[in-house]
Amino acid sequence: MNRLTVFFSVALATGAAHADQVPFFPNTNVPDYTAKMVVRQTYGDGRDNWRVVKHHNGWTRVEETQRDETHIWYGQFFRNIILSTGKKGGEEINRFTINQADPSREYLGIKEVKQTDDVETIGGEECRWRQIVRGPPPSPIWLTCLSSDGIEVATKVLFSQGNVMSEARLTEIARGPVPEAEVMPPSQLFDARTWLKPLRNYPDRPPNATDFEAKLVARASENPSIDRTSEVRLLRHYPWWLRQRKGRDGSIQFTVWNELENQGISYSSSKGQRRIEAARSPVDPKRPFMGIGTSTGMENLGKQGQFLGENCTWYDLTPNMADASQKQCITSDGIPLKDDHWSGWSAVESFDTVAFTRRPVDIREMQPPREYLDPSAWGFVLQ
Repeated sequence: MNRLTVFFSVALATGAAHADQVPFFPNTNVPDYTAKMVVRQTYGDGRDNWRVVKHHNGWTRVEETQRDETHIWYGQFFRNIILSTGKKGGEEINRFTINQADPSREYLGIKEVKQTDDVETIGGEECRWRQIVRGPPPSPIWLTCLSSDGIEVATKVLFSQGNVMSEARLTEIARGPVPEAEVMPPSQLFDARTWLKPLRNYPDRPPNATDFEAKLVARASENPSIDRTSEVRLLRHYPWWLRQRKGRDGSIQFTVWNELENQGISYSSSKGQRRIEAARSPVDPKRPFMGIGTSTGMENLGKQGQFLGENCTWYDLTPNMADASQKQCITSDGIPLKDDHWSGWSAVESFDTVAFTRRPVDIREMQPPREYLDPSAWGFVLQ
């Protein structure tokens, strides 16, 4: 479920931007503007894409059309935050993410910005190129061309050998006031009901899907880096699950998902970074990977166990993943008594169920805390 968003700091200003998603700003005095750019890539089908950028007071809305898909990013450069979403054809938006992180915690955070002597006129605007250093060679080379008032009118991403990977160039620009509402995301993205409303009527509850509440604690490990004091709260109301993990270091992982659909909400926070993701779409039979829940299937491992006086069977919940796995010992009615997470050949986190209760679970118990989806908590000002 993890995705990448790029953040950086530059001299007197600290800001956020993905190389080709949110424009680079040299300072806080960049004027409001609306720009249209053509985007060319050397990979894929080779077709040009169109990008429209709107900027108001540090906030930007970037919309890019790629064939029948529309990708949209909302970002606040100086608050290290970006929201990404999109839609295909006439469909409704069915996914969004928000990322916010300190620049030091981003793998591709900007390390340095180098001035160059290269000046060019693009779309009628004279601009000077700068190189954005994100990592040592053989990392790609990012370039941005800024007008005299700080507007990004062109970008390039080069392979380490210097060949062009992608570029964007200005075709039209209009300086002038941009209403705040035009750079803010739709309010329905922040409504839990948008993402947790059932997509269809579900079949009768199977016998291995009882409602329950359980408490799990991290099992002692030989690896001293593993947090042995983290706790997990687990709820089930078929076909919904809720998993809330709290770590000793203050980290939080909260996920509520539908085990039959690619649907749910995930929130995580730790020192210097936080993220939220929501999705609402049926599982594609050709690509059954669950984007919100971690399960990709259930493979019986043929091993039995007994814990807390209950018999259980070991299953691999991620049989189709090569570099990570999750194994659980599950009772006949679906309660996990052991929960082991693996990366490669090593266990990265293991939990024991220390208490559980079979009881009816109301779907209202599975709502995320209000502050996770509060737009003002992320800095967005919505009408």
